[in-house]
Order: sequence, then C-alpha cells, then structure tokens
Amino acid sequence: MDWEFYILNYIQNNFKADWMDKLMVCVSFLGKLSLIWVLITAVCLCFRQTRKLGRSLVCSLALNVVAGNLIIKMIVNRTRPCVLNNTVDLLVNIPIDPSFPSGHTMHAFAASTIIFIYNKWLGLLAFAFSVLMAFSRMYLYVHFPTDVMFGAIFGIIFAVTAYKLEQMIFTPELKLLPKKQDQ
Repeated sequence: MDWEFYILNYIQNNFKADWMDKLMVCVSFLGKLSLIWVLITAVCLCFRQTRKLGRSLVCSLALNVVAGNLIIKMIVNRTRPCVLNNTVDLLVNIPIDPSFPSGHTMHAFAASTIIFIYNKWLGLLAFAFSVLMAFSRMYLYVHFPTDVMFGAIFGIIFAVTAYKLEQMIFTPELKLLPKKQDQ
C-alpha cells in the first residue's frame, strides 16, 4: 500500500492547481450515482435508433451496481486513503462506502465499453472521459490506484457480460425461450 500512497501523494504534490481542483470536483460529481451515465441511458432509451444501446447500458449499469457496489465492495471492505491519511485537505466529502473498487470508475468504464461496442468514435470519447474520471478519484484522494484500476477492469468485464445478456434476451434468434410452433 506504500506505493499507492506514493502515487496519490505525487499527484497531490505535482498536479494540484485551482483549475484542476474545479475540474476534478466537476468530473467526479458527474459520476456520482452514475449521473452522467443514467442521463445518457435515459436519452438513448427515448429514441428507437438508440434503444438497443440504452438497453445494454441499463443491463451494464445494473450489473455494476449489484456485482460491484453491493457485493465486491462489501466483501473487500477497503478503507479509503483519505481516512488512513487525514492530513490531505479534501475537496469533497468522504464517501461512506468502501474504497475498492472505485464505483465511479467502474460505471464509467462499463458505460464506455457499451458505447464503444455500438459506436467506436463515441466510445473512444467516452473512454477518454472515463480515464479522467478515474484520475479524478485519485486526485481527490478518495481512491487508491488499485481501486480505479480494478474499477476499470470490472467495469469492462461487467459491460461485456451485460451486452451478451442483452443480446440473449432481446435478439429474436437468441431468445432464451423457444418460440411456439404454429400448428
């Protein structure tokens, strides 16, 4: 864990600036309760041409909440760096849930993966934002580097799983229950 504090302290000592403080708080706020991803999902569900993407996003975000936030976080129950080192002036309130994995990062990478599956260019933009989201969590001293690294990994895994589930459920040729034969 010493190397993780080294990275967090390096960020604090070398990247801190007033404009970065504002940017990182704003980026992190957009990830709170997956606000940005829920909004994008809602918009996608409203239009026929993006409804499939919206359904995949719903499946992905739901899987992230259940597997990531409700199961993995509670099993690992890792203390946040800002609690272990309370000498850093925080720009945000200390989150009350455990640190591992980073939910902000997990949801961001999950949504980005789904978006990438449907649209490579928009997916790359979403991934760029996801990297910024992950960095913001370390910048704000509320997550360790391994929290964001595994948040990204879990997010991608859960997104691919959710995409495959969405395909099985909603693609007529792959439906779980066979169609009744006309007699």
